[in-house]
Amino acid sequence: MGVAVSSIAFPAPIMPISYYEENLSCRSDLIWLTTSALEKIPAIYRRYGKKTHRSPKDGKIQRRPTILYSHGNAEDIALHLPFVDKLCETTRCDVLSYEYVGYSLSGLIDGCRPSEEGCIRSINAAWRYLVDTERIPPSYIILQGCSIGTGPTVDLASRSKVSETYASPLDAGGVLLQSPLESGLRVAYGTTASTIGYQFDIFRNYEKIDKIEAPVAIVHGEDDVVVPCANGKALHEKLQNPFEPYWISGEGHNGIPEEDICQYAKKFADSTIKKTALAEKRTYPNSICAGTKDILLSKIKNKVGQKTK
Repeated sequence: MGVAVSSIAFPAPIMPISYYEENLSCRSDLIWLTTSALEKIPAIYRRYGKKTHRSPKDGKIQRRPTILYSHGNAEDIALHLPFVDKLCETTRCDVLSYEYVGYSLSGLIDGCRPSEEGCIRSINAAWRYLVDTERIPPSYIILQGCSIGTGPTVDLASRSKVSETYASPLDAGGVLLQSPLESGLRVAYGTTASTIGYQFDIFRNYEKIDKIEAPVAIVHGEDDVVVPCANGKALHEKLQNPFEPYWISGEGHNGIPEEDICQYAKKFADSTIKKTALAEKRTYPNSICAGTKDILLSKIKNKVGQKTK
């Protein structure tokens, strides 16, 4: 059963390496990330305009969030580049779309095979890049996943820690799930099968979704026969902090217009901006945010001063 679930969950596209050379390698926004297992994965970091990643101060103009995007299972970052560009332009947010271990160039160059664990290592690497390399506060990051991509997205958003960084995903600005699955087995075989074959199940979102503290938005086609809309509605019922969901009548799994998704993402991104100032008040050791570093240093100096009195 475990092999069957994996084969359904990870039908990675098979394209010649020349395709990626022509469509991916030529892009100036292509970067390479390294997972905790030292795997190299490509990513596209699409910027909107020119702006820095400094936190707003003294009520000045608020910059836009950054979207960390996890794609669906039957595509890769080269195949959905037009959508990434459209998502960036519509939402006016930077978008980091990373690749899963075993997909596209990761599979062709290194011979890696896709897996649930590989997807988790991949999104962890993308998270570390944003918070540590780009120094973006978690509250300015929106985690967005599509279909199987909601698995690593929910997993990350529900955890308090990611290895090798102090920035907690629980402090993310928001989570947007498109056509989310309750779990691999529940989609393929139903709830009873997920209980009987629990050890073989993957991406058990139904166990993790209620641990997410950030606002969560869900968009799902009501005529979806690949990942039935009942999955999205069941997950919505378990949310701590739900955003108004978007149940789309007459649409299936792959037919939701990109414009609708992007406009919903923009509406959600706009709503998260109002909450980021309060979320940034938390501080971390070796903080990723210059503002929080100053706060932390100030607290340390005050404590030292009190002890010397």
